[in-house]
Amino acid sequence: MRLLAALCAVIAGLQVLAAPTAGAAEVSQDAEAIAKSAGQKWALKSLATGKYVSVALDETDTQLQWRLRARADSVGSWERLTLHTNHMARTIGFRSEVTGFFVTAEFGYDGDRQGMLRARGAGLGLWQQFTPVFYATGVPTGSPKGSRVLALKVSEKDETTPVYVSADASETGDGLLRARATSVGSWEKFVLEPVTSAGSGTAPAPSPAAASTLDVMSWNVCANNNKDCGWSDERAGYAELNEQIQSRLKDPDVIFFQEFCEKHAKRVEWMLEKPVAEGGTGRGWDVRFAPLHHQWGGPPVQKQCAMGPAPESADRGAYGVAIAVPEENTWYKHHALESPDTSKFEERSALCAALPSRAVMVCNAHFSAGGADFGDPNGVWRTKQAKQFEGIVAEYEKQGYRVVFGGDFNSVPPDYTQSDGPNTVLTDTYAAHRECDEGSIAGSPRNGEVTKPLSGRKIKIDYIFAPDTAQFTSCTVTPDAGKSDHYPLYGTVRLPGT
Repeated sequence: MRLLAALCAVIAGLQVLAAPTAGAAEVSQDAEAIAKSAGQKWALKSLATGKYVSVALDETDTQLQWRLRARADSVGSWERLTLHTNHMARTIGFRSEVTGFFVTAEFGYDGDRQGMLRARGAGLGLWQQFTPVFYATGVPTGSPKGSRVLALKVSEKDETTPVYVSADASETGDGLLRARATSVGSWEKFVLEPVTSAGSGTAPAPSPAAASTLDVMSWNVCANNNKDCGWSDERAGYAELNEQIQSRLKDPDVIFFQEFCEKHAKRVEWMLEKPVAEGGTGRGWDVRFAPLHHQWGGPPVQKQCAMGPAPESADRGAYGVAIAVPEENTWYKHHALESPDTSKFEERSALCAALPSRAVMVCNAHFSAGGADFGDPNGVWRTKQAKQFEGIVAEYEKQGYRVVFGGDFNSVPPDYTQSDGPNTVLTDTYAAHRECDEGSIAGSPRNGEVTKPLSGRKIKIDYIFAPDTAQFTSCTVTPDAGKSDHYPLYGTVRLPGT
């Protein structure tokens, strides 16, 4: 096992070694920000102890700092975890809400500390990945809906000897979690429970509002891992990303981002809040994030952005969509969109945020892509996603909100006639709402300016929609993708009073 541990440390490199020397105040600088991400939170309950797994604070022994023990009676921030994968949910990692770091199985100790689990991994390396083994039965009565029983296989000492996580249920074990078992018994079984998380619940009631104007920007920033974009090492670092966004700002009220990395959200927020003289807006902002997911015989698991380029060679967080709104926002919600086989393709997401004083709800989405490589060659799933998104919008409209929504829908508009996939995906959306570019092209009003430059052709697949009673006073595209592969889209919409 120690040979395996040494090998893992070499392969994982900075992903393991970047974890800090544990100390009472040492948590991820992103911990507070990522706690607000709109991904589902989870808790682990040991079947052996009947207790929840907690991250433990130890101020006297740094080698015990942030260790995991199954001894809590209820779930708070010390027990909340998020699930992450860089292998399409075939392996998963657990990130602690309280530290912001990944649970790590540590094999560099002797005796009782061998294989101890601690929430201190800076990235999703080999020591932070677990293979889940789900069981069809055994969920205790009274567990929350969506709970699953599972065991966690850490690694293979050889082809025939797996290593599982155990919760020590002995009188002196105090529920300590260690990777040391070679078979599964009650000590190795846990209940994975969904718990209340950020981005849930019911939207606040909107206030009555007069007619008003909203400036909206939408941009697929292509930040993850795409050779067709110009980011360093094909991955956006936050300094590069901020520079690219900053150079394209037109004093927006709301920004929709797609193909975004979770840990960039707070950095973008700080950039937007800089004084105008420093390239910001001089106003307060709230930037929220929602992940895309994979599933492989279990619950949805957040897809990770690829590791960032130097000097940001640590984890960039989950991959998904983000929305920037005025700082008055305190409510937001993630919506999972119906998607192709999520063991192979991404479960796409929508994210909505409320501005109750303005009676405005804004929603951003990224639909599935076309082609066999992306799971939707005929537009069947995008059509379902468009219908589902319309239903989400309609629910907020029933609550009295004026809803402005958009994003990268990976679909051409209804009046587009060239062969770039079906042009029927958004027919109903255009019928019920007004699009930023609608009516701008004589003879084909449901079309618009190019937002996606492709080799040999250019298409519109990015949108901003508003209520049919609203009026867009401007709609522009900046034909400069910068380090993205999309052009940014801007719309100014005059919303009727409520």
